[in-house]
Amino acid sequence: MQKGTAQLLLLLTVVLLLGVGVYFYKTSKENDLQTAKLTVQKPSEFIDYVNKDFGFEFKYSKELQVKVDTEEEFNKRSNGNFRKNFTGYVGYEPGQVLGAVAVLDQSGSFDNNPFSVWVFDNPDGLTVNGWFDKYWYYPFLWGVFDYLSKSHITPDTEATISGQLTKYKIVSYQLSSPKYLYLSKEKKMYLFRVIGETGDKILSGFKFL
Repeated sequence: MQKGTAQLLLLLTVVLLLGVGVYFYKTSKENDLQTAKLTVQKPSEFIDYVNKDFGFEFKYSKELQVKVDTEEEFNKRSNGNFRKNFTGYVGYEPGQVLGAVAVLDQSGSFDNNPFSVWVFDNPDGLTVNGWFDKYWYYPFLWGVFDYLSKSHITPDTEATISGQLTKYKIVSYQLSSPKYLYLSKEKKMYLFRVIGETGDKILSGFKFL
């Protein structure tokens, strides 16, 4: 009788342990499944733009679009020849444009698009101030070439873009009060035109490769 009782207790113990083991196994699998569901990433609302030619990247909303821009296209949109006009006015050409990229909203308009970056050749390694003294914010803004006439829009506020020092100025009398930023890097000059919160968000994610 004692032997039978012992065997019964042993059997019950084994069954209990198996039951506990199955319970914890199922619980563990359910937890793993829940964790997997929680870690599934939602599709990104942003698109990565990478320009290997000029070594930079940024993110922009799917609601926006990126367009490669040129000096020629800029002239067509504005019904003029800004390089010729600039040269005729001051007696020398503006910096050589290497390329430009613009982010447009759904309207597709370049007039007040949130973000643009123009890249110029800077073989003499001019500083931000040196470049501005010669070219203002060509091709977006230039005029009478004397110090007093442009002192009110001189880039005098420092900031950083991708760890690089830049200077900027907000030109409030232009459409949508664009912020112009200059950044000198590796014999190139980068001119950013940033408008509104959308433009600031794109600029904050701008990085050099």
